[in-house]
Amino acid sequence: MTVPAQHNPYGVRVPKKRQALRNAESPPRVDYPLVPWSETSHCEQWVDVDHAKAQVDTFRKWLERLPDVVDSGVNYGSLVVVTGPIGMGKTTLIHRCVHEAQKHIERMDPDPPLNQVVAMTAGYDNIGDVISLDDNGRFATVPAINAGIVKQVVTELRTKLAHVDTGISKWPPGEAFEAISELLEQQDALLFVIVPHIAWKDPGVRSEFLLTCLKHARSRIVLFVEISHGATARAKEVVKEVGRHPAVTHLELGHLKGEDRVAFGQAARSGHPDPDATLLTGWEPADVRELRLVYHAAAEHQIRAGEPVRITARELSHHAERLRREARENLLGALAHDFPPDDS
Repeated sequence: MTVPAQHNPYGVRVPKKRQALRNAESPPRVDYPLVPWSETSHCEQWVDVDHAKAQVDTFRKWLERLPDVVDSGVNYGSLVVVTGPIGMGKTTLIHRCVHEAQKHIERMDPDPPLNQVVAMTAGYDNIGDVISLDDNGRFATVPAINAGIVKQVVTELRTKLAHVDTGISKWPPGEAFEAISELLEQQDALLFVIVPHIAWKDPGVRSEFLLTCLKHARSRIVLFVEISHGATARAKEVVKEVGRHPAVTHLELGHLKGEDRVAFGQAARSGHPDPDATLLTGWEPADVRELRLVYHAAAEHQIRAGEPVRITARELSHHAERLRREARENLLGALAHDFPPDDS
């Protein structure tokens, strides 16, 4: 008898998602951001790879300034810019920071309790096309992207707060965020806005967008903005224009290191034995996404064979090569479809 796929310790449950069958859990996904503030099972799956914990610690220091964010006299909220290469866990880091903020507020134990609203402008998976492409599939302008963010924020506010004027979503973004800030103060609320990675073609446009985000980070508003880069130096260059403002916090992820392979196996195994760390030398995953995919594939192979999950270094290398080979074949197949050979 085949063990159900959801027993794979490296799968990730999608928060609040159900199958068509009422009250049935949907099967875990192979690759999905961890959202511990919404899905409790994600809390135990978070792994400190690429020294992500150091970035969380930086954010915890920022939490000491949280009273300033809710103080209307300070007149600005917070802009948290998270940079790093694609696939290194920026979205997961953002969700972890929201989780840390909520726990911090619980420990503060305000009376009455502070209302907290999380507005994911691109959903749980944080895919930027939701707000960065227009109805015709073309790349949207910065004003259009900001208008899309406002629309998503107002939609979420309506589900959590009273007396939300839907007309705000049609206002210019600057005026809309000012009105949202006033609404949050009236109802003693704090708003977390999660903005996805947007595939900017020009760093100057990206900087322009960050500057508008800084303007929108008014009192009681915390904006998380994700930026992907292949080079750390470029990431620093992009946030330089806004980084000196007291409302800005920069969290930075880099590339995987050798010890990250072992750290992932130790922390994400869910009680299963570790591979021999001394043998993890022949496999160099490109990013956190590949780490999870390969571990999941190795465990899935054992589950389908009716075997207990026991990941070895040899299996990791085998499945890593298999997945890369399949990815190459899929890419070649797509290219052959889009660019058929000329037989003339």
